[in-house]
Amino acid sequence: MANIKNLRTGFTGELEETGGVAAKAKQAASYVRDEATAVAQSAQDHPSATSTALLVFGAAAFVAGYLIGSASSDQPTRRSYW
Repeated sequence: MANIKNLRTGFTGELEETGGVAAKAKQAASYVRDEATAVAQSAQDHPSATSTALLVFGAAAFVAGYLIGSASSDQPTRRSYW
C-alpha cells in the first residue's frame, strides 16, 4: 500500500517493505551477493593465496574422506590355513 505522504511529495518509485518475510529474504540475498562479490574480488587480488587455500582445503577433505572411509569398512579377518 502506498504511503500518502510519499505520494504528496512527488515520490513515484517503489516503496521498500521494511517488515515481513519477503523483505528479510531480499535483505539476506543482497547481503550474500555483496559478500560473494567481496570474496571474488579478494581472490582476484591474491591468486597465490587463493590457490594455496584451495589446495590445503582439498588435501584436508581428501584425508578426512579417507579416514572416514577406512573406519567404516569392515576389517578383514585373517585365517590361518596351517
